[in-house]
Amino acid sequence: MPVGAHHSSVPGLSRIAVIGIGGTGCALLPLLASLPVEAMSLIDGDTVEERNLSRQLLFTKADVGRPKVTAAAARSRTNSPAMEWREEFCFIDAGNCAGLLRGHVVVADCTDDLIVRSLIDRTCHALGIPLVSGAVHGRQIQVVTRQGRHHVRSDAARKVPFFPQRPAEEQEGCDMRSVPASVTTIAAALMAMRIADLVGGGHGHAGMMDLVDTEHGRWMRIMGPDAGEFMDTPVQPMRHV
Repeated sequence: MPVGAHHSSVPGLSRIAVIGIGGTGCALLPLLASLPVEAMSLIDGDTVEERNLSRQLLFTKADVGRPKVTAAAARSRTNSPAMEWREEFCFIDAGNCAGLLRGHVVVADCTDDLIVRSLIDRTCHALGIPLVSGAVHGRQIQVVTRQGRHHVRSDAARKVPFFPQRPAEEQEGCDMRSVPASVTTIAAALMAMRIADLVGGGHGHAGMMDLVDTEHGRWMRIMGPDAGEFMDTPVQPMRHV
């Protein structure tokens, strides 16, 4: 399906863009369906493969060979008919990124390509769109919110990446087929909570990165250069009797 298909002409339409309809994207879409927005844009140039069905749970064997955006939109329309599900059957690149993302209130990045993720981050910043980015590597999860340029304390802070050094070689070579659906589902849940907060007018934990090691049961939150001046409410231990 060409770029631009299923676009709505309704003025002021509130839209969320989800880039990458793989394991994380498939888990994320049902969680976003109940949000108070009119449309969801699904962006991916890949097709459904049988070897990925065990971790891309929106799809069935009948979907093999179909564009992921088409199969995911069809399933989502059945479950959430009130939402408009838009299909963009293409891969993100420097030539189409701004055009695809312009006009959305939040962008959810579920891709697994570091170069593409960097492009999406820069484009969202230039367009002033909040970005919620989720990544998995083996049994580890990384989720971060990056606010648009109109929402941060300084433009310079927003341009500073969390990890300015080049990624380690092993970070660039993760085989996503080895990542179980349980891990991508946790990543999607963390992303959905941030997106829901942004849509509701909150900060979406902007500038904070959650690092989760599901194999060893560890969770760490770190503050980035564009984190706002706010504190989380500390969790009080509860005694169960």
